[in-house]
Amino acid sequence: MLPRAAPVGCRGEGRVGHPYFALRDRGRVRPVNQDNALATEFPGGRVLLLVADGVGGARAGEVASAEAMNAALDTIRSAIDRVAAEEALTRAVDAANARVYTLSANDAALSGMATTMVIALIEHGRATILNVGDSRAYVASKGTLHALTTDDSWVEQQVASGAMTRDEAERSPYRNAITKGIGVDESLDPGAIVRTALVPGDVLLLCSDGLYRLVPPGVIAETLAAYGPDEAGHRLVALANEGGGTDNISMAIFRRE
Repeated sequence: MLPRAAPVGCRGEGRVGHPYFALRDRGRVRPVNQDNALATEFPGGRVLLLVADGVGGARAGEVASAEAMNAALDTIRSAIDRVAAEEALTRAVDAANARVYTLSANDAALSGMATTMVIALIEHGRATILNVGDSRAYVASKGTLHALTTDDSWVEQQVASGAMTRDEAERSPYRNAITKGIGVDESLDPGAIVRTALVPGDVLLLCSDGLYRLVPPGVIAETLAAYGPDEAGHRLVALANEGGGTDNISMAIFRRE
């Protein structure tokens, strides 16, 4: 039986030298860390990555991301040997949404809390990914960083409709306004599942906006190519903090050996 996930500090979820690693950091500005991140392995070599970026006053955002992460992990653990990856991830997101929504509805101190979630299950060199909100999945391949997910955000809708350019979206004061979140509504349509093959040397990165808004894509790709997942993660946290550390920073990383 795998241990229940716990919120991590700027340290490994996964061992040094292993092909997967997760960490989170408070950054330099925020008083608390509302992000959570997970990287863990199941029997048969299947690896689960997850990043959740909580929102809500006081401790509510941290509670939302932690509860969503643990609900998803519990569900994956019970489903992974019985259903396909796509179904396991869908059930995990549903369970996370139900837990956060119920807690928010029944505790005034947690009212209105929610979280993003990007979750990936890797097996036999293939990653299956599901995303809610504006945390992202990328693959770093041959020195280039490619986005695999599309943000559930107001500015992304504007770009899709042609009302806003990509550069305008990145500068918009509303760029953090998400259109979907775990725990916002009683039911949730998480959208399309992403599937991608990973060739040896490819690195899968899940991260919150505290990383990708502060570290350029080329620098992220170079760092992931040059170091193992554990060292790359710590270096990316340091780079985000050098860039201002204006938000919590979290990531989960897997390298295909």
